[in-house]
Amino acid sequence: MKNVKVILISVALCATVFANARIEALGGDAGFWPGDRANATAFPGTLNDSQWVEFGGVEGADGPSASINWGGDVKWGFNFDAAGNDDWVNITWAKDGMGLRVAMLSGEDFDDAGVSEGAVSGFDLGWGQAMSFGELGVGYSTYDSGAAGSEAQTSLTVNWRGTCEAWLFDNAKASLSMNDGTMYAVAEAEMGLWDEDAAGTLSEYSSMMLDYDLFTHLKPADGVTALVAMGFGYWSYDLGSGVDGTSMYLPNALVAVEASMTDWATVRAHVGQSHTFSSDLGGADLRTGNNTDYGFGVGFGWTTSNGSSVSLDMEVSNSLFTDPISSMTGYKTGNLSNGEVTVSYVF
Repeated sequence: MKNVKVILISVALCATVFANARIEALGGDAGFWPGDRANATAFPGTLNDSQWVEFGGVEGADGPSASINWGGDVKWGFNFDAAGNDDWVNITWAKDGMGLRVAMLSGEDFDDAGVSEGAVSGFDLGWGQAMSFGELGVGYSTYDSGAAGSEAQTSLTVNWRGTCEAWLFDNAKASLSMNDGTMYAVAEAEMGLWDEDAAGTLSEYSSMMLDYDLFTHLKPADGVTALVAMGFGYWSYDLGSGVDGTSMYLPNALVAVEASMTDWATVRAHVGQSHTFSSDLGGADLRTGNNTDYGFGVGFGWTTSNGSSVSLDMEVSNSLFTDPISSMTGYKTGNLSNGEVTVSYVF
């Protein structure tokens, strides 16, 4: 089941553009890094915190995405994606600690002969605000591909983050996600459980996920920030035809480090381990044990004359650190970047 949990969390029906290379190099979860602009997806209230122009996926094969957020007491934002999606409108609004995002999908696909394959439609709504008990973010999405026999795919997500003095940790976050629709059958392929009926149609797929994490940031030296996080996850899913399953992840652990080499260059790295504590499908036990993930990144940033900042962040292959000379001079085969490059201007 490696990466199944990550796949489900990453599914976006009408994607709002807030992913970035810094977060990918630090474990892929913006919730552990308050203050980063990528938090605007799970916690739209953070749209109040800053103004920016940002381009993501600059080196990606699908072309870059872009987002802009600006204003004084009231902030407005627009989001764009060059990956061939059908966004009709994708905007954000923020005021007095509250944030809202609205994305609407509208389009029609045609085959090479000019025959319509269906009208694509859907929307993605998100709301968030800082409360007395912590930050809250709620999102609801629905998507219909328009293909013959397809059903609408929906997702409801609730995120919370706040202070929590427990053992070594001083912060906590939680997420509840309920999903329904064949789009989520991508997880079945990862598990080797691609389930089709006689007509070759994917079975209906629904799931519920619950995550709770404790985390803290340490400052072992000037210019160095370390993240330590630990928690658990629970996943319940139904593949249709009476076949269902559950998985529990305990613990989910993550260690990440961000360190300044100079006043304009930063290195980042993370190692995460998810232990499948129990897992079953249709009454039969599945594999348990550890799944490990890791990643590296570098960032370059400069402060402009008006006090604003420009940064370029990359998620990179580990060869940059194990064989830096060959990587930087071009003698090493493969790309220096893993395809995730973000350019940002914060003002």
